[in-house]
Amino acid sequence: MRASDCGAAALWSLGCYTAAMLRTGAVVFLLTVAAVLPACHSRRTEIIVFYASSLTRALGDAVERFERKEPSIRVRLEPSGSQVAVRKVTEHAMPADIVVTADARLIDKMMVPAHAGFGITFATNEIVIAHKDHSRFTDEISTDNWREVLRRPGVQLGRADPDTAPIGYHTLMVWQLAEAPDHPGLASALKGQCAPEHVVHDEAEILALLESRSIDYAFLYRSTAEDHHLKTTLLPPEVNLGSADRAAVYAHAGVDIRMNQGGGNSRVQGAPITYGVTIPKVAPHPDEARRLLAFLLGDEGRTILERRAIRPVVPATCSRCEGIPADLRGMVSSSP
Repeated sequence: MRASDCGAAALWSLGCYTAAMLRTGAVVFLLTVAAVLPACHSRRTEIIVFYASSLTRALGDAVERFERKEPSIRVRLEPSGSQVAVRKVTEHAMPADIVVTADARLIDKMMVPAHAGFGITFATNEIVIAHKDHSRFTDEISTDNWREVLRRPGVQLGRADPDTAPIGYHTLMVWQLAEAPDHPGLASALKGQCAPEHVVHDEAEILALLESRSIDYAFLYRSTAEDHHLKTTLLPPEVNLGSADRAAVYAHAGVDIRMNQGGGNSRVQGAPITYGVTIPKVAPHPDEARRLLAFLLGDEGRTILERRAIRPVVPATCSRCEGIPADLRGMVSSSP
């Protein structure tokens, strides 16, 4: 039974109600409906999205709207750090219809061309300092004095592992940029404020540390801090990785990370934060994936991102455009 037939089948069941009651009672009717409705539900096509956990609220909103427009499709969202999301496909052969990362470059570096035919850059973000009422000196910290406040004795910082999530190496890049040239030793000092048990896998775990009062401060994407109603201290554009005009400045920072399990380290240069998306070559449901991707890149998807403090790239861009499906090419422009 096709999903489009479900409504008709349910109506047919209701039409049988009177006859069923007259012949053999309510049991026949209940059995008929019980047989039809699960069949309708099981015919929904499920697509799987591996995605950067900083997009949890935004993608949740988008999927809720998309499923109302496309009732035959069910979307299963699986958050993690971006590198973990990619490795699920490239190293563990796990099925996914869409992969979304908090650094668009990871798709080009880790998936194209062996595992994906294209990568699209569709949004940007920036780094802020996140804290809560319990955080030491929470009422004193500001854009001007944060370097001094975070180095005070007793202040506990948390961060993500740069090998598992971009927020990990984005944090280290912010520290490097904030250090030069007037604050020597800053990056090393801030690392010293992070206990080993406070270096975790992704933003979701950093948030858990903040909520449990295990740490005082963390460097997070602005959208994440606002989603969770955290106190935020803004960083100047010279260090927050949020300004496309300052790409040359950001490039002075760099972090060595492990792209692949068992592989050597690769250098990631500082750059404006960009979110990337692709459809893997082994996607079980590429047609449905393209429909979801078109929704995310369209007007409704961009509006949802903006409401969650994520800045859409309009139009979305691609650096490797040859493999983009024909029905998406009109929504994407080639990056220089």
